[in-house]
Amino acid sequence: MLESLLTQIRSLIGEIAPSPETLARREALALQNAGCGLLMEVARMDTAGAERKRDAAMRAMQELFDLAAEDAAPMIEDAGRSENRLVSYYRPVALINKVFSPERKAQFIECLWRVAMADGRIDMYEDQLVRKLADLLYVAHCDFILARHRVQNGATATLK
Repeated sequence: MLESLLTQIRSLIGEIAPSPETLARREALALQNAGCGLLMEVARMDTAGAERKRDAAMRAMQELFDLAAEDAAPMIEDAGRSENRLVSYYRPVALINKVFSPERKAQFIECLWRVAMADGRIDMYEDQLVRKLADLLYVAHCDFILARHRVQNGATATLK
């Protein structure tokens, strides 16, 4: 009985004043969900090649966040549901701006282009959304264009 009460008290304290490790895990998960939500917004802009776009989003999540497929799959599934469409880009963009370096933001834009290009072409609405996100993420226009050309030419950038 006393053990159960102590466990409940520890749990309550953990909720009120989480440890630094818990805070770091929560921020990492929020960042992953933010990135996944934006990737899936690009994926649903054009319904052609929907499965290939989901696969591209899955690979992007694995690359960007060093996730295993079994960890990324539920996020992709959740973000892909119509009821989970983003109403505003403010929160995910603000979180990515807070955490990602300029190089990592450019890599993220390249991943968005890969999702858009997964069906073999870039739809005008996909182009518009990736442009908007690049602007909101303060990605330099030259990095935006270079990322698009790398994707169109089948090359990928490497982070230093």
